[in-house]
Amino acid sequence: MRRALLAACLLLLGAAPAPPPRTAGLVPVGHLLLRPCGDAGALCGALARPLDPRDPEGARIDIAFEYYRHRDHTAPPGGLIVGVEGGPGYSTLVARREYFVLHEPLMQRRDLLLADLRGTGQSHAIDCQPLQDMRGQTVAAVGACGRSLGADASLYGTALAADDLAALLDALEADRIDLYGDSYGSYFAQVFAARHPQRLRTLVLDGAYPVIGEDAFYGAAGRAVRRDLDLVCERAPTCRSLPGTSLGRIARLTQRLREHPITATTPDVDGAPMLVTLDPPAIGNVLYDGTSGSLNAREIDPAARALLDNDDPAPLLRLVAENVRSEGDGMPGGPAATYSRGLNAAVSCMDYPQLYDMTAPPDVRRMQADAAIAAKQVADPGVYAPVTIAEWQHLPLDISLLRMCEAWPLPQPPYPPGEPIPRGAAFPPVPTLVISGELDSLTTPEEGAVVARRFPAARHLVVVNSFHVDAVGDTDACAAPIVRHFIATGGDPGDIFCTARIKPLRLPPGFPRHASDTPPAAARAGNEAPPADLAIAAAAVQTAGDALARWWLATGPTPGLRGGSFAAEFDGAVVTVALHGLRWAEDLPVSGDVSWDQTTGAVRASLILDGREGTLEARWNDRTPDARALIDGHIAGHKLAAAADAP
Repeated sequence: MRRALLAACLLLLGAAPAPPPRTAGLVPVGHLLLRPCGDAGALCGALARPLDPRDPEGARIDIAFEYYRHRDHTAPPGGLIVGVEGGPGYSTLVARREYFVLHEPLMQRRDLLLADLRGTGQSHAIDCQPLQDMRGQTVAAVGACGRSLGADASLYGTALAADDLAALLDALEADRIDLYGDSYGSYFAQVFAARHPQRLRTLVLDGAYPVIGEDAFYGAAGRAVRRDLDLVCERAPTCRSLPGTSLGRIARLTQRLREHPITATTPDVDGAPMLVTLDPPAIGNVLYDGTSGSLNAREIDPAARALLDNDDPAPLLRLVAENVRSEGDGMPGGPAATYSRGLNAAVSCMDYPQLYDMTAPPDVRRMQADAAIAAKQVADPGVYAPVTIAEWQHLPLDISLLRMCEAWPLPQPPYPPGEPIPRGAAFPPVPTLVISGELDSLTTPEEGAVVARRFPAARHLVVVNSFHVDAVGDTDACAAPIVRHFIATGGDPGDIFCTARIKPLRLPPGFPRHASDTPPAAARAGNEAPPADLAIAAAAVQTAGDALARWWLATGPTPGLRGGSFAAEFDGAVVTVALHGLRWAEDLPVSGDVSWDQTTGAVRASLILDGREGTLEARWNDRTPDARALIDGHIAGHKLAAAADAP
């Protein structure tokens, strides 16, 4: 989830011939006058651009941006860094803090430019109702959104957005740039590189997928999911000791729910009751929702075991409900200025490969899709296994994609649909760094390798045990320093040893209903607590870890798995989670506080075992592979000194 942590800026008042005079507090940068804004020294503005480049005198669209000047004003700037957010549809300016944190160490000499692409954020975000706020997007609603844009429906593609950035660089009198794009931002950056190769000094593509050569069925996602399920399990001690494979268990779970789906009410992340159905599409959403990748990979196997072995659906119900919320497809979509579903559709339908001809009428597209899907069913029926192709089409549209654009209109497109750059376009030999998370099912390492092969001077880094997008919000202090070194040196990533040493995902041992069923902590010197209390101590630490694993979902008091609640705060470096009678196990309410220093990886927990006369202090380091939590305290008058697997 992207969060805005700095104040929004005012827009540029106008442009003037170069160099413009300084007037009324405005600051000249290139040909533009910018207004100081925010609390980080930003200068804000907007550049008017033709909505349709074929009609320069027609309608205009303002491209909003923020310009951060280098700190050493006694020296000339050492270059300009540009960051571009993903989606498509997310606002770069809403995510300003994340880009500022990533690039700030370079800003002694370098400037930073952030801009909202056309149709996003402050650049006239597309706000289609009811699509933006509806519970569950539909093909009809996507089509209605496109029709509401009229002749403009084809004017939000990546090629036009790339040309907007080039025009903005001209207006700012910026020469070559260091361009960083994450997720869809990496797609945008590839298009920019092909259309404006002379503007690049370096290029970083974080969470990349190809502009040229993508499969319209996105089969790489299925291959990644099936590989990653077993890989995550093999690297977790409790999971790898189990008979069979994780993929086999998830396939068994999917078959059981295919035959006997479960519908039940569970609290959503705000505590409101949510009706959830456990069926194969729900499992597919958990497997393929890359925005919640680490949480899903951490819990899908133990949640499956809870249902298969103990007939306990609670962990799986919660996980499915959380994915509905984080994906946004079952809840109101939020402000279009933060994430625009309409822009997501506009770019997807203009630029991405489809199973049908986007210039054909919708009824023809439907027939073409039916034929393509029928052929795939014969040639590769397991492309999305363990869910079927038919079940895949019941996933949220922005994941399944196959039929999303069947009704989207493309009146007089400015370039051939699906080709923001020509199929044979050459990419420039600029230093290029492609970064893939090893466990990313949204933009897979396989797709990252395709991208890297197309750039003559590219290096592809796969960050082990990592998920979607690595440098922005980097809590492992690995990808972010590599990106900064790459930019600072003009193409040398420096020491990349850390990419092979990121900790494996730590899975819960299971989801026991009772604390006594938790694998007990190991006694340390000085321990006086009996074995039953060692199990309780381990369960208390797992309770803290359960909240910490999902802190970013908490927008207020968030219910625990089996009762109680937690709340989270984030100050930019430290996550603090307050537990209020939180129940991971039914018979163990836990209160207290947990802090996680994302700079050092240090985690500390002060826990009160409600009703058990117990207080515990636990500590571990999140970055340490096979980390052990050291636990000290008292339970029912017994001194406890123990160690358990960190959650």
